[in-house]
Amino acid sequence: MSAVEDQAKSAMIREAMPATLQYAYLNTGTFGPLPRVAIEAMQAHQADELNSGRILRDGYIRAAETKDRARAALARLFNCSPANIALTRHTTDGMNIGIFGLNWRSGDELIISDLEHPGGQLPAYNVARRFGVTLRVARLGNGSGDVVGRIERLVTPRTRMIVISHLTWGTGAVLPLADIVEMAHRHHILVVVDAAQSAGSVPIDLPATGVDVYAFPGQKWLCGPEGTGGVYVSDEALDVIQPTIMGYASMGGPMDHHGGYFIPAPGARRYEVGGANAPQIMGMATSVEFILDTVGLDWAYRRIAQLGRYAWDRLAAIDGVNVITPKECMAGLVSFTVDGIEPPDVVERLAEYGVIIRHLNTPTCARVSTGFYNNEEDIDRLAAALEEIRRAE
Repeated sequence: MSAVEDQAKSAMIREAMPATLQYAYLNTGTFGPLPRVAIEAMQAHQADELNSGRILRDGYIRAAETKDRARAALARLFNCSPANIALTRHTTDGMNIGIFGLNWRSGDELIISDLEHPGGQLPAYNVARRFGVTLRVARLGNGSGDVVGRIERLVTPRTRMIVISHLTWGTGAVLPLADIVEMAHRHHILVVVDAAQSAGSVPIDLPATGVDVYAFPGQKWLCGPEGTGGVYVSDEALDVIQPTIMGYASMGGPMDHHGGYFIPAPGARRYEVGGANAPQIMGMATSVEFILDTVGLDWAYRRIAQLGRYAWDRLAAIDGVNVITPKECMAGLVSFTVDGIEPPDVVERLAEYGVIIRHLNTPTCARVSTGFYNNEEDIDRLAAALEEIRRAE
């Protein structure tokens, strides 16, 4: 596709996502902009609940169909079976499902990197405290270099799980997931992945990677509503990842009150608990379908990476701006610092120019997210504002 065609398509997408027209929307790593079609789908679902109530048989059927639609859309995104997708409220739900799913024993070991989000850290630390599991921390620097080797050096016969991000939330590095999984499986170790920043921004074929658990949100790069998400659990991992929190949706057959016997739901649905916000799930399904069918997944991935590199180059060229993200292994997150200005102040001052980014504490930096809906003008606006802020110092 030519640059002119890219510009025309970008303009169409931005019209369909009105928030992107209000300012330079460069914070998808926190919340993606909602497509108009997703809002309309949620409103229609809510209107039906308002007018018809939620207790008729048709309502239960529609709720089940909405969940099926969301799983099917996510399965298309990840090239997997809908049977391997469980719907959750956010990435952290999926990380807890994966990390707590093992029958941990005192003395077992779990490897986690020093680049993880609290949504992955805290379930791992909780397992360590509750069950006497030993944590080993892989020091990965900015996420470039020999990532696999640094992790493998910590492996012992007691290691049972590796908890890792696909795209690190702080430094913006894309880690070599397939290589990590291949190494882990040679040692008979499960891999639980925090995909909060990679799902929808980094191309992936989940079955091809061999990953065991891949937890993701709906509200970031998938541009769905808050309170939505999912988790992929491979066929092999289904045999060992036990449900931790259970409800009626977790059941696949009758229960026996004598001895506590039950049959779990088939596939990953065993990790779903019960009632869910159907309008929100409809919104996520519609947003994912919008990306798949209107935007085009390959185009979206290409634009995210293209704009990410463009932002890296523009930021690195500004005197006093220090880019943290390793350019050789990045996608759409670019983290940076500005000499003499604290990251929260950078974010606040950029907002005065209509440029919306965020700051982080680990590492201490400001962070730009380039979504498929952004354009070069958004990045130029960011760079121009930073240059003006630097001149004012």
